[in-house]
Amino acid sequence: MAARDVYEGPAAAAAALLAMAGTAAAGLLLLNGGRGGGLDRLTAGVVAMAAGGPADIGAAPAGGLPIGVQGQIQVMPLGVSLVGALVLGALLLRRGRSGLLVRGSSAAVAFTAGLCAVAVAARGSVTLPSGSARAVVGGAGACSAGASTPLRAVGSVDTLQAGFSVAVGPATVGAAGWALAVVGLCWLAARFPAVADTLRAARWPVCGTAAVCVLAAWALGGPAAAGGALLALPLAAGGALLLGLGVPWAMHADGVLSCALDGGWSPPEGVALTVLSGVALLACGVTVAAHTGRDRAGGPLRRAAGLAVRLAPMMAAVLALLTLLSRISVELGVRVVVIAVPVLDVRLTANPWEALVAGLGAGAAAGFAGSLLVDAVRRRTSVGRRP
Repeated sequence: MAARDVYEGPAAAAAALLAMAGTAAAGLLLLNGGRGGGLDRLTAGVVAMAAGGPADIGAAPAGGLPIGVQGQIQVMPLGVSLVGALVLGALLLRRGRSGLLVRGSSAAVAFTAGLCAVAVAARGSVTLPSGSARAVVGGAGACSAGASTPLRAVGSVDTLQAGFSVAVGPATVGAAGWALAVVGLCWLAARFPAVADTLRAARWPVCGTAAVCVLAAWALGGPAAAGGALLALPLAAGGALLLGLGVPWAMHADGVLSCALDGGWSPPEGVALTVLSGVALLACGVTVAAHTGRDRAGGPLRRAAGLAVRLAPMMAAVLALLTLLSRISVELGVRVVVIAVPVLDVRLTANPWEALVAGLGAGAAAGFAGSLLVDAVRRRTSVGRRP
């Protein structure tokens, strides 16, 4: 064990945390998030949520009304998580297998400790726009009229000062699991050349696609759309891919305001989404085949079958993990004097087992078709060059 490996692990963890903080700050700036509160505290909150920590919110409107709003938001800004994973993995693999476990262990410990400190700092307050409190309380009164619940908004509510914090325990546990998962993936890449080739082949297409999507969001929707894409692009892209493969997303709503959501949301469907998902998967298969199939023996069918067998479990694992990480839940309650009313409890989920099965089939098909397509292009190119 070299002392250099012990020091490089925490340095890689620090670089990953800085990259996550930079991505979160850039997204918040594009979303004009610093307008209502301290950008540093909000950035710390987004980074802590990217590790899996839920955000607790509490608000009391100005004007002396005895009304309080409390809630919890559970959503992972996967754009921030992905940037941190890429930076940490690239730095850990920079010197190959030599000392990887030492670097990975020290990086996991340092990253967990750093994320715990970030979660502790992720607490502050923001001023929500005028009318936010009136919308919440008035909406609760409107829906409760049909539910025979005696809750009415009384008086004028102009501003809402909301305090927020991120649960330190879940964020720390999530950071430890996140860091160990990255270290495990780095070990697989260092131990098995096929895994390393697949990850190396997918690295630049993923980064290029993300950059194009953020720029397209800016061109179509302005800076706010670009900020949202920067923070949640993997979430949106993964959800669309799963819908295209036939994996449904279900929304469950409870509480007083659940009546406002009845029939108000349905997942988008259509042939266009299926075609886009198929094109994306075929592009993935072609990219992997172009970087990994040059030196493999056997005929085209044998190479295609081999790539299908390798790509199917990888795609299944990625899609199943994506369904678990993309779950969204929002809980909201209103307290009037001593009466607490659960206003809204919304959960958006997809079945990970269905995603696993769909990923196996889609990965096998993408690997098989991508390998055959790459072989056909190479064969035609070589025949054209031979004369």
